[in-house]
Formats: sequence, structure tokens, C-alpha cells
Amino acid sequence: MCTTTPMTPMTSAEAPTAVRLIAPAKINLALEVLHKRPDGYHEIDTVMTTLDLADRVTIAQRPAGAGLEVVLSGPYAAGIDAEDDLAGRAARLLAEEAGRTPDLRIEIEKRIPSPAGLGGGSSDAAAVLRGLNALWSLDLEADALADIAARIGSDVAFFTVGGTARCTGRGDRVEVLRDMRPLRMLILVPPVPAGEAKTARRYGALTPQDFTHGHVAQRLAHRIARNAPPPTNDLVNTFERVIERTQPELVAHYAAYSAVGAPRLHLCGAGPAVFMLVTEGAKIAVLRRDFGTTGATVIEARTLPRPAATKIERVAAEPV
Repeated sequence: MCTTTPMTPMTSAEAPTAVRLIAPAKINLALEVLHKRPDGYHEIDTVMTTLDLADRVTIAQRPAGAGLEVVLSGPYAAGIDAEDDLAGRAARLLAEEAGRTPDLRIEIEKRIPSPAGLGGGSSDAAAVLRGLNALWSLDLEADALADIAARIGSDVAFFTVGGTARCTGRGDRVEVLRDMRPLRMLILVPPVPAGEAKTARRYGALTPQDFTHGHVAQRLAHRIARNAPPPTNDLVNTFERVIERTQPELVAHYAAYSAVGAPRLHLCGAGPAVFMLVTEGAKIAVLRRDFGTTGATVIEARTLPRPAATKIERVAAEPV
């Protein structure tokens, strides 16, 4: 269940032939794992926020019977199977729910490194749900859209609302929070392949000693609700301990980042990307150069408020 306000519907007369929107990345400001559930999933408590680092998504209606086509491009499209991408799954699921045929062309420009813990695939799926809700004039409220999103993946429900939110359950129960004061950061992506089933392997390596009670995530959510900045000590991630035990190569990269000027690194989701907060007066060009010498991919980003994260542009479909 997603606790938020209804989405603004489009009338039939406003229905476009194509929509364009962004699929923003996210960071976990806090991520705690509470315990393993009887259904095999893990109960988590996390506070997430969207970033201006984002994929670009365009969805266009195709002639009846043309079918679904997903086209991936951009610097991080390599290695992703468009036929099995979450964006296509989202389109097929929503079409089934709405009694529609997914005669669509979905174009995604991949600007978010993947898999890095930044949620790119889940965000693409959520963008497709939001975009089709507009394109097909379904007028689904945010709660209904988030419930459909949760059937695709744990993080997808969060991305249907964007901004800042506290997510519990397996990540599919979303409590919308007020937009935070802007945060500026550098994201560092190590040159280490994530490997197959990265997130499942992280969960599989958890021990009972890694489980916590969600108190930090809860405290952080309360601070954000009061418009207070998140304290650095509350930026925690259970998977940092897992990586310390199981991936010495990643630990070595993080040590190298610290050696050239990272005062405090925070893991993005299940990694391997990390982020560090920077002040407005920081010498970004110098930092990018120094971190670049370690082999990291360095990306500057800022938090993205909810209206910007969920904006939809109505456009005329271009000839294919």
C-alpha cells in the first residue's frame, strides 16, 4: 500500500500519442534488514530519495497488432536484454490489468549505471507504468499504480511516487515523506563486475547478527518529516557489512577512494556504487579528477524533488 495523494488524471481529449518522462536513480539514505520472512523475502526498513541522474523514457502508441518493442540506447545499455527488461514486463502487466493490447514502442536512454544499486531498471519500469497511465488515460490513482508496481519488483513502487519516502515490507510498502532540503553528492562506481543475481547474493550472505530493528530508518524519516537534515551517522546500510566480509576487491576500491579524499562513503542499495555528500563550496573538478585516477566512474548528482521526478511530457509520436 502506498500512502500518498491521487494523481492528476488526463481527460480523453488530452490523451497524447506519446509521452516522454525521466526514470530517476535513487540512493538509500538508510537501509536496514530486520529479518527473513516466511515467504523467503526479507523485511526491510529503508529511506530512499530520487536523484537528477536519470534514464530518459519515451513511450509511443503503435498501430493495432504491431506489438511491443523495447529499444535501449545510451552509455549503459550494453549487456541488458531488451526482451526481458523490467520496462517491457511493466507494459505487459499494466496492459493485462487494463484490458489493453501493448502495441507500443518504448525507448529508453540508459544514463544510470547498472547494476550499481541505483535502481535504474526498477525506475524504468515505474516510468513505463506512470507513462502508460497517462498515455492510455487510465486515471489510476497512485495507490493503485504502486500496488501493480510491487508485483514487478520491490523498488518499483517507490519510483511510481519519487521524491523521498520510507519503504517497509520487502520495500513495497511506501510512506511518502516531504521533499528534503537539496543534497549534493558524488557517486563512485567501482570497475568491478556486479555478477549474476547480485542483490540475491547480498541477501543470502546476511547473518542474524546483521539484522536490526529499523530504529535508524524510522528516526531518519521523522527528521525528514520535520524538515531537518539527515545526520551522517544515520546514513546506514546493512549491506556494507556483507561486502566487508565477502568482497575484498570492492573493499580495496573503497579504501582507495578514501585515500584520495572521500571522508565518508555510503553504499547505494546493494552496491557496488557508493556516494559521498559534498558541500556547495567543494572543488568538484578536483574531486572528480582524483577519484578518476582510482578507476572509478564518477558522477555528480543532486536529490530530485517529487514534482520533477514524476513529471510527464505529452508529445506527438515521431514516425518509426
